[in-house]
Amino acid sequence: MPGLSKRQEALIKSLSSRHGRKGSDLCLCEGLRCCSDALALRPELVDLLVLREDFQAFLPAISAEQVRLPERQFDSLAGTITSQGVFALLKKPEPPPADAPLADPFAFVLDRVSDPGNFGTILRTARAAGLKEVWYARGSTDPFAEKTIRSASASQFALSLRIFEDLAELRTRLSALGVRRFFRTTPSGGKPIYGEAELFSHSAVIMGGEAFGAGALDGSVDVSIPMPGGAESLNVAQASTIILFEHVRRLSSPVS
Repeated sequence: MPGLSKRQEALIKSLSSRHGRKGSDLCLCEGLRCCSDALALRPELVDLLVLREDFQAFLPAISAEQVRLPERQFDSLAGTITSQGVFALLKKPEPPPADAPLADPFAFVLDRVSDPGNFGTILRTARAAGLKEVWYARGSTDPFAEKTIRSASASQFALSLRIFEDLAELRTRLSALGVRRFFRTTPSGGKPIYGEAELFSHSAVIMGGEAFGAGALDGSVDVSIPMPGGAESLNVAQASTIILFEHVRRLSSPVS
């Protein structure tokens, strides 16, 4: 099994930065669980699989190029301090066409979610809840940063990701796709989500970023998660989990 070329090594190092990823159609996926999921989900996107010399775990079979490296060389390229001995270069999935119909009963929207751990966790939760796509605002974290992919357990490769400039553009695009109602989540003061019968029907549910929350949008309905314990707010990933699994609950027990 051959080693890395100088060009490949330089490419791997460049993908560790946002600037390097911006100029490339590739991203890095590291760790046994992430690589196993990515290889199983989208084997056609795998460009290169890199293994440490002592790596022995099972991975799905792929036809892409594979290299095995000495421990010191592998660890110098790995993105984590205690690596599991495997990472892969994958092509970023192509987003759906702008006029593609909604893949879900509602649009799930992230408005400037900047923390990679939160963003990735939300993608993982959306996949677990059965969604097929997530919309996110420009100014959010990079969905294909290594930390975001690790947090998502490679759910980026199971979902379609649609980017938008701002909420005004989002409204225009979603209205053209048949969305009739826009719900903006807020820590307090909004209508309780459990009583909104149309929350997940021909609608958009907008989750706000950590710093400022969801942006203003004329005509939207503010909704919130009841918190009888008096906490000021929930982490955006926690709030997303509650809302997405309220959708799952309603699939068998609709709100009357």
